[in-house]
Amino acid sequence: MAPIKSVAIIGGGVSGLAAGGLLARNGIKVELFEANAKIGGCCSTTNVGGYTFNDGALYLALPSMLDRVFAKVGLDRPSVLPLKRITAPQTTVLPNGDKVTFGDGLRVTVEKKNGTVNEAALKKELNDMMKRWEPALRLLTEDILVNPLSFSRILAKGWRHLPKFGGTVADELKRLFSDDSVRAAMSGVLLYTGLPPEKQPAISVLGLVTLFSDGFHLPEGGMGKVPEALSQALLARGGEIHLNTRVKKIVVKDGRARGLEVDGRGLVEADAVISTVSGMLTFGSLLDDADSPRKMKRMASEANLSHSAFSVQLGLRNKIDAPSHSHCFLPLMENQAEVFAPCDDGVKWLVYDAPTVTLPELAPAGGSVIEMYPPVQRDFPIDDWSDEKKEAILAKAVEALARVHHLDIAVKRVSSPKEFRNNLNLYRGAVYGLSPQVAPWNHFPHQTPIRGLYQTGQTTYPGYSVGRAATSGILTAEALMAD
Repeated sequence: MAPIKSVAIIGGGVSGLAAGGLLARNGIKVELFEANAKIGGCCSTTNVGGYTFNDGALYLALPSMLDRVFAKVGLDRPSVLPLKRITAPQTTVLPNGDKVTFGDGLRVTVEKKNGTVNEAALKKELNDMMKRWEPALRLLTEDILVNPLSFSRILAKGWRHLPKFGGTVADELKRLFSDDSVRAAMSGVLLYTGLPPEKQPAISVLGLVTLFSDGFHLPEGGMGKVPEALSQALLARGGEIHLNTRVKKIVVKDGRARGLEVDGRGLVEADAVISTVSGMLTFGSLLDDADSPRKMKRMASEANLSHSAFSVQLGLRNKIDAPSHSHCFLPLMENQAEVFAPCDDGVKWLVYDAPTVTLPELAPAGGSVIEMYPPVQRDFPIDDWSDEKKEAILAKAVEALARVHHLDIAVKRVSSPKEFRNNLNLYRGAVYGLSPQVAPWNHFPHQTPIRGLYQTGQTTYPGYSVGRAATSGILTAEALMAD
């Protein structure tokens, strides 16, 4: 087979930018096509009236994985993308009046409405959690997740950890922590999955271990600085980024991807194509039906999707009294399925972020940014999201926040699943594409059955999150160059 000299990439999120940067570094001509007016996809930000809002991703976890991605494309991450650790990650208030606050490292403070917590016992439980799970985290982030998916590698290197991956997060937290309020706060960290603790696989506990070891971070200037920094590697080596350029179709001839049909440009020929949109869109929409492999079409049509999201973002003129980045008013762990009940009658369980606690520069001087995701009906028809429906949910969210903080609102920004679909090209508005319950071997493959067509992004291994999606781009580019 002739060597690949040119590659067309669909999508300018972190996976596409990482793949493009590595390919360009190896002398391959890269053209990247982004439908929106800016790069970043789910890791972009939007400035409205001086307030910087996240379009998708809220923070960075696993910074070592991102460091590796940057090194692969020839960038020194600390130099081009300085990070600020979130030293006050979360405060949780329980119905009984207990308050649990996570600080930096293993610092956990429990304020009991009645009685006191056994601090020595809690410290031991935290250390026991880290002793049990941190070796698995290191194995995954330093070896398993940064290499192509391999059952033999997992078995050879991770067999000692496999027994504890059985069960659920609820099972594991009951095993680890004796205090009900502490368990509720711990499980609250993992509700971003869109699943209650009893439906999350036990391995999701690694999200907690990440918080207490590596920590969560924000790039200075906001999440949009991640794709901005990654794009430097692609552009510096002659790669091209085309904004406001929508791809209509992947062109296949004689069983091989030969390029793209692009709005306003017609046929763009390339030796290979990388699609960063979800596998559901690649095999369900971007390929002619006759060209889409039957197995991939079945995967796309039967995909177990993640939850869709509704976001409310407020720019405040005032500085709110918020001690932590994330604030949760939660029931006990056993009842946290209630957090996902639609807020038609008001927001009962209030969960929101205040990124200006860590990065005040995201708002004008003296101001604040609040971001929250009130629960909505998951089977609500996506095209029925009207302005009136959005305004009704916004009003309920603001009412709930106003019970906790004084709100001098300067800017409001609301996004329904319809906007997430239309603006970020998320299939049916599903924020992660595939559900966190989907096993890695059921993700879409990097090397597709169509020669010259590669798939990357959060519906491929190693899954969702900024660091993982960017790593997927690197693995895909390496697979392409090895072909």
